[in-house]
Amino acid sequence: MQHIGYLLVVFTLVWPCQWVYAEQASMEQRSIQGIGYVEPTSEVRRLAFKHPGILGEYKVQIGQHVKTGDILAVQNNTEEQANVAVAESRVLAAKAQLDKVLAGVNQFEINAKKSAQRFAVLDAEYARRKQERIERLQKGRFASEDELDLAGTQAKLKQADSQRLAAETQYLTNFVREVDKQLATTGVALAEAELHAAKQRLAETFLVSPIDGTVLENILRVGESTYAAGSPETALLMGNLVNLRVRAEIDENYAFALREGQTALIFGRGLGGKEIPGHVGLVKQVMGKKTVFAKTATERKDIDVIQIFIEPDKAFQAPVGLEVNVKIQIDPKI
Repeated sequence: MQHIGYLLVVFTLVWPCQWVYAEQASMEQRSIQGIGYVEPTSEVRRLAFKHPGILGEYKVQIGQHVKTGDILAVQNNTEEQANVAVAESRVLAAKAQLDKVLAGVNQFEINAKKSAQRFAVLDAEYARRKQERIERLQKGRFASEDELDLAGTQAKLKQADSQRLAAETQYLTNFVREVDKQLATTGVALAEAELHAAKQRLAETFLVSPIDGTVLENILRVGESTYAAGSPETALLMGNLVNLRVRAEIDENYAFALREGQTALIFGRGLGGKEIPGHVGLVKQVMGKKTVFAKTATERKDIDVIQIFIEPDKAFQAPVGLEVNVKIQIDPKI
């Protein structure tokens, strides 16, 4: 009986300690797993043309490194080039019209009109004096009433002609009106705006790289439409492969356990047995439907997931889109 009591006391003292140790070990090793895929930190850019058209040519090849602003592909743009040429001609014509308005009438034409005006003034003065002489003669009965009427009419005609030439001279001298200047200036501005629009439309037939990166895929074929059913077709995939990360999906049941900065591990068959340490860089604040599947018989496909970004502690190389597994160490108290 003493032996039995001794063993009972020992069991009572030792067993709780072992249970606490096992519980602590399980809590320290608690983790959750998910499935994801490798992507550039810049994300994969799906580039498309802004307007409908036909793909003319690719300027780059798959795997080629490009800089921001490099031309990647071009639509057939013969019509757009012609529109630019027409718009440039209209600008030249509008500027020539403005120069003509600002220059006014040819100075030789103005000088000729002034000479004609001076002659008309002298002619009108001669007709007036002739009328006065005939009036004096008519009073002495040396001229008839008809001669007096004729002289008066000729004097009035000469005076009217002189006034007409004076008005024409003034018109030619002040030919450039303010309204004409404004109209010609507006014509130039309108032509330049049309040229800018034509150049912009031509520029939009070029697909330009928005970032420094690598061409991952040329999707369309030369001669194919860059639009389908009213929507732009992706023409090219690219990304910056200098820094890679993993976009992973975690079951909705663990959404509240995820925190930025948690320790993570990237592994999988595609990595050749390598285990890449990392950490949770970002936890998205919106749930979504599952898109990455393990392809197992027991896997549920109708659950919601939350996406997280796993940032590796050191740079690594892997194909973009490679499916990998991730393991995240979480706080055992959560």
